[in-house]
Amino acid sequence: MTDAPIHSRGTEGTRGTSLICGVFSGSPGEDTRGNPGNLAALIQPSDPLETPPDDPPEPEVPRPGYATHDDWFRLHGETHRPGLYWHGWSNPKGDAEPEPVDTWIATPIHAEAITADEHGGSYGLLLRFVNPRGQWREWAAPLRLLKGNGEELRGELLDLGVRFNPKQPRMLSAWLMEQYPRTRILAATRTGWHRVGPDRRAFVMPNQTIGSDDVRFQSEHPAHDAFESRGTLDGWRDSVAKACAGNPVMVLALSVAFAGPLIQTARLQDAGGAGVHLVGDSSKGKTTALQAAASVWGGPGFLRTWRATANGLEASAAGINDTALILDEISECDPREIGAVVYALANGQGKQRARRTGGARESARWRVMLLSSGERTLAAHMGEGGRRPKAGQEARLLDVPATTRRFGAFDDLHHHPDGRSLADALKQASGAHHGHAGPAFVSALVDDSRDLPALYHKTCELPAFASGDGLEGRAAGVFALAGMAGELATEYGLTGWPEGEAVDAAAELYQRWREHRGTGPTEDRQILEAVRGFVERHGDARFSDVTEGADPRVRDRAGYWRDTAGARLWLFNAEGLREAGGGFDLRRVLDALDGAGWIAERDQGKRSRKTHAAGTKQNLYAVRIPDDGGEA
Repeated sequence: MTDAPIHSRGTEGTRGTSLICGVFSGSPGEDTRGNPGNLAALIQPSDPLETPPDDPPEPEVPRPGYATHDDWFRLHGETHRPGLYWHGWSNPKGDAEPEPVDTWIATPIHAEAITADEHGGSYGLLLRFVNPRGQWREWAAPLRLLKGNGEELRGELLDLGVRFNPKQPRMLSAWLMEQYPRTRILAATRTGWHRVGPDRRAFVMPNQTIGSDDVRFQSEHPAHDAFESRGTLDGWRDSVAKACAGNPVMVLALSVAFAGPLIQTARLQDAGGAGVHLVGDSSKGKTTALQAAASVWGGPGFLRTWRATANGLEASAAGINDTALILDEISECDPREIGAVVYALANGQGKQRARRTGGARESARWRVMLLSSGERTLAAHMGEGGRRPKAGQEARLLDVPATTRRFGAFDDLHHHPDGRSLADALKQASGAHHGHAGPAFVSALVDDSRDLPALYHKTCELPAFASGDGLEGRAAGVFALAGMAGELATEYGLTGWPEGEAVDAAAELYQRWREHRGTGPTEDRQILEAVRGFVERHGDARFSDVTEGADPRVRDRAGYWRDTAGARLWLFNAEGLREAGGGFDLRRVLDALDGAGWIAERDQGKRSRKTHAAGTKQNLYAVRIPDDGGEA
């Protein structure tokens, strides 16, 4: 929420953007929405409603009834300050004539429209009011805040600069309940895309709506500092975006930030998203990449940290729907919880919770691109908490090595002497210019009549995004979406990058992700690593030579070993192999071993072999573990 002048329409370059939704500010003296222009001249920070004009008007007022006066006025020879009033009659005892009573309730406030969501719920009122700085502002206030004595709504209005009569607090609630304005508008209870007609969409943010004047953001808490703006779009492009050119990690970070609005429009995804995790050494530029990406949508507050509860991160994602959730330092998240958090953020739906009455609350939903950083991968961080990442988690937060470039996270220093100097310049620039590129990107998207899903499909089919399995295909789709977003931002004139820069960066880092991940399904690699680790830890203690019979010194036997042709076979019993498989069931362990060629001997139609051991015939699994970790 800023105090800068905001114009509603007709400003060159707004591309049909309405900047008067949610809560807005007008400059002193500016006549916004048809309000008396002299009011703001009377209300200045140095002269807050103190000095009346020499000859105020004397309006006709309803008695009994409410009326809002936007300027000083006179009644019955008495001058009254601007505000919402109750004009009634006194009730003296006896036979005396009733006398007029004019009770000041609050500073000037109007009810402009009735709001409701697309399902006919979340009713509210679009309130327009003036603050002590002479600025007219709006807030789509949920009527549910009037429950009880209405103090919740009064508290929010006080935060926004409305003053009211503490002796008559209920009169403000009574006035609100009597308001039935003719205008009806859609209440958007979350940010992002909203359909306002069969072929029309609007993108709603707390401080503006792009694409339609018939939608307002409605929230119980009207202040949203995350989407603040500062500086100019040209300043951001010249000092932030252009400085990222030639640096694939930085280009990818900005492209991921731009990709949020494409999750629904190009990927046709109703909820969820995906994430990119920049991994590498400390103080090498990872956080700088995140700060630059955050400046696409807002100020420093748009960059959050992983140090939050799962519920807190869900709330953060829901509050910035269709944009980007940018989280620094993964090590600050509880390693026992982060796997579930990654699933939830990428799936786009919060926990199902119950109401106090026993019914189910509507769970939060969102679409976001997650951009993260840390010195450790997701798997390494989960391992600290005794957890093993699943393939689904690996696909939802993609580990990208980010600090092994020529200068940490940078390749091109743009005439700076070192990476630290460039990082400092980017940090200063993103602090001076932010919050413009994201809305400008959406504004251009609204006017873009191309088939975005077809364009996304075409991007995914580029040879650079070829994949070898399902998980790689899913990852390729994430990198392709980011590359497409960066190319669109360049086409819209927002980045100053050469054509192809964003797609090339996304394709290169997709290949780096593939190299870092390794080949084969995640579960197979985890099983093979677990079996190898089990043998390294317990090979001398829980196995013995099969040709020498049972060794009484071996406890909790996992099997036997036999040397053949210079290689050792590990003859696992079923229980030992199940334990060695790292928690996977035996059939899945055998599938992985068989697929890797680690099963060296078997009976026909089976993956075990009848073997003489300790004087009996046993079904044992003959596993040959190669020295290089590949196929045996």
